[in-house]
Amino acid sequence: MLYVWCAISGLFLCSMAVFLMAVRAAARVAKFEKSIHDMDWEAVARITGDIGSVKRSIQQVNNRINGMETSKGGQAAALAAAQALQLRQQQGTSQNVSILGG
Repeated sequence: MLYVWCAISGLFLCSMAVFLMAVRAAARVAKFEKSIHDMDWEAVARITGDIGSVKRSIQQVNNRINGMETSKGGQAAALAAAQALQLRQQQGTSQNVSILGG
């Protein structure tokens, strides 16, 4: 008999919890509907346009930042090329270039 009473009370507590969750969900839906009651399609279009322009601005800034971080050629490669040129000039070796034809 004790098990039956525990099962019934447990089920009652669960059903009360579900009922309270349903009441809370209904209150949230009512609050949401009240907040968008005055919103018309024109306001939605303005908000959508504003979001699009902000998104484009953020993308442009990100592209600029990425361009600053990864420059073409790289400073290390330019320094290595300059050192190699200086070394070739010091050794006195030059490439023989001949123009054929005319």
